[in-house]
Amino acid sequence: MRQNITDSYRNIKLVPPEDDEYVAFMGRMADKRPSRGGPRAAGEYLGGVVELAVRHWLSQIVALQPERILTWEQRLRNGRHGTLYRELDAVSQIDDVSLCLFEMKLTTSEHMEDGSGIRQLNIASDILFESKKYDYILKRLVYVAEEQVPVLEDLPVLEPNDEYAELGVIWVPPSEVIKAAGELELDLPEDWLLPESREGFLEDPEREEWRQYANTEAVDPESNEPDPNSPMAEALKRLLEKKS
Repeated sequence: MRQNITDSYRNIKLVPPEDDEYVAFMGRMADKRPSRGGPRAAGEYLGGVVELAVRHWLSQIVALQPERILTWEQRLRNGRHGTLYRELDAVSQIDDVSLCLFEMKLTTSEHMEDGSGIRQLNIASDILFESKKYDYILKRLVYVAEEQVPVLEDLPVLEPNDEYAELGVIWVPPSEVIKAAGELELDLPEDWLLPESREGFLEDPEREEWRQYANTEAVDPESNEPDPNSPMAEALKRLLEKKS
């Protein structure tokens, strides 16, 4: 059952990441970040790279649309409407009145069991329903793991192209992530699946280069010095060298 939305929502739509207004918004947000130019969480970078690889893998099975940035105007506390954005990991349009939303997570088995990502899916679907454009919105948790675990006790395991179940889990084998990363010429650390690979910090390179690998919902690090010799730092250096 969908949550009740009491705030005023209007002009709800999906736009591509290259949308001029969204790019400008992200630039303003980057300027406000206290850690701009400083160390960033290694897990933020790794999660972004894995997301790129998983989206590439998924796109070979499901027709993904380029418009995956949810934007809307919402009534603020001052009574005025402000434009807000929410990045969706992937979106597939089934037909004129049906969407499928994908939320990708590289996380621990404990968080998978708790349904990590379900809140993001619920919020996005609730906002999209308010547009009155869609009758059906399917939601998919996309997890990367060697072994599957029970998610929220009884969520069904689905194929990526399932167009019927309202909610379910898609499991991505790590081998497919490695293959997709290779096709995109992205480097993954040797032990990228281990929790240790997501610990620590690394130096923020050029901000615009970093932004495409950053999770917009991630929390900025509060302390700790980056390790310039960490696997994540080395992977990022190689990635940026290939892009130059």
